[in-house]
Amino acid sequence: MNLREAVTAYLYKLVHDEERGAIATLLLALLGALSLLYGWAISLRLFLYRHSVLQQHRLPCRVISLGNITVGGTGKTPTAQKLAAAIRDRGFKVAVLNRGYRSKWRGDVGVVSDGKNIYMTAGEAGDEAYQLAKNLPGIPVLIGKNRILSGQYASEVFQVDVVILDDGYQHWKLARDFDIVLIDAMNIFGNNYLLPRGTLREPLHNLDRADAVLLTKVDQSGAEAVGTIRSTLACYNASAVVVESVHSPQGFSEVENWYKDASTAILPPDLLRGVKALAFSGIGNPSSFEQTLTDLQLDIIAVRYPDHYDYAMSEMQRLMQQAVDAGAQALVTTEKDAVKIPAEFIHSHRPLPLYVLTIEVQLTEGAAEFMECVRSVIAQGPPQKEEKAE
Repeated sequence: MNLREAVTAYLYKLVHDEERGAIATLLLALLGALSLLYGWAISLRLFLYRHSVLQQHRLPCRVISLGNITVGGTGKTPTAQKLAAAIRDRGFKVAVLNRGYRSKWRGDVGVVSDGKNIYMTAGEAGDEAYQLAKNLPGIPVLIGKNRILSGQYASEVFQVDVVILDDGYQHWKLARDFDIVLIDAMNIFGNNYLLPRGTLREPLHNLDRADAVLLTKVDQSGAEAVGTIRSTLACYNASAVVVESVHSPQGFSEVENWYKDASTAILPPDLLRGVKALAFSGIGNPSSFEQTLTDLQLDIIAVRYPDHYDYAMSEMQRLMQQAVDAGAQALVTTEKDAVKIPAEFIHSHRPLPLYVLTIEVQLTEGAAEFMECVRSVIAQGPPQKEEKAE
């Protein structure tokens, strides 16, 4: 674990009150003061956009934004994948715009995939963008911090009808036609503090901008959590469409086969029933992954890493040895983690198999109304008037 990841892990424990002592108390007080400044800055910037002091740019195609009001894992990547595939299957041309978090690529617009070929590695594109490109045939995936430029590129080069702005709820510079906020039913609103004292990106009253709110992993949470989310939404945004979803396990793939063809290498979800496995992950909400494996009746040894963790060959060898020493029969990880595993390890002789769990987001309550809203937005055709960029 490098210094950045070690600091991130410590801060996570700190803001969730898992660290004690005088130093922790002082740091929390400092973070609390910084949260006040952060909240003021967020409110000011949003005020300037809402009153047209700062101008939004409108693309010549429809824009659907997917985002969070918290940091951490809400299931945004598989949801973006589900939504993009649904739009494609309805006969529309769609592209996904991802900022390429922690990518090694540098430039204005990066084409991870043109829908036919993948042009970047996971390290170059970032794990989320690469995962999307791998799982979305026929759909271009682009990265770049400036989503106006990548959106214009998608519209002009790929002639798309709609772009999905991945992680775009706070990207106010680009106008959108439909704003979707994801809320993790297992973690609701984090610890209810703003960054950096907590995990909220914005105050909860800013939920009022959302056109739709998607509750993820409702099957792994209690009815009380879902009720809390719905009552909060009733206070801040009673008009938003609310839809629930579950993360449905599709099966397992041995990592070498998964890299060759993820779509045809899936083995049944009950493949590892009763098997002792070392489950490792570096994702925003590892408890959901671990709960899924437990529900599939695996006997797991859980190993957690910071979100977006980069696995070195030595780390993978250590994990394999840990699994062997513990008497495990296999290792299991997520798709997001699998794209970061060194090819040298994947194609090496391994004493135990390494399986990748494939999951799919399934919309449940409110699905029909939600998809009709999406269809209606896209069917309106391209915007008639383009606003000036700031």
